[in-house]
Amino acid sequence: MAVTPENRFRFRQILVSREVKWLFFTAPERFAKALLGRWFFGLLLRWLFLGPDGQPHRAGEIVLAELRRRSGFGRYSIFDPDPHVLAYREGQRAVVQELFNHLNLDEKQVQTLMEVDDGLGN
Repeated sequence: MAVTPENRFRFRQILVSREVKWLFFTAPERFAKALLGRWFFGLLLRWLFLGPDGQPHRAGEIVLAELRRRSGFGRYSIFDPDPHVLAYREGQRAVVQELFNHLNLDEKQVQTLMEVDDGLGN
């Protein structure tokens, strides 16, 4: 087989792919999945809710305000003697908190979402 520039390029790509596989497959599988999953999930959430300037766009504000309202975020859970109902409510609040953490919203932006929820926003 002749050593051509195309064959050298292919061989180099094979070596690079082997190194990349070694790098990712030597890390513990759960750690790699968690790291990549969190990174991709954060990118997806930012794409869905934030505009190019990093601020929530109007549709994102409305959806985040509705999620905040339905989950009871920003207020204490109403006590229920059934522990399953109480855990469900706390789970809803935890999901919205995680969403806000992924979006890196500051206190002023969350306050704006509360005003949109109350009907005071634009």
